[in-house]
Amino acid sequence: MTINRKEYEKIKKYDRTQMDTFIQSVYKSGFEDGKSSVKGIDFSNVEKLLLTVKGIGEKKAKDIVIALERELTC
Repeated sequence: MTINRKEYEKIKKYDRTQMDTFIQSVYKSGFEDGKSSVKGIDFSNVEKLLLTVKGIGEKKAKDIVIALERELTC
């Protein structure tokens, strides 16, 4: 996001409500850009990795993966 001189002068004159709205829109835009740039999680790889940890069997690994999927897909 780049702000030119005209936009800067306009933003400089914002009242509290206008500034709050502007900042929220900048935040949401950045959040969506960041969200779209992150690769998804391959849960089958997570399960394989969990199975390499001593003390975690197939049942516990599946339970963890199910909990992660439920939490991250909301």
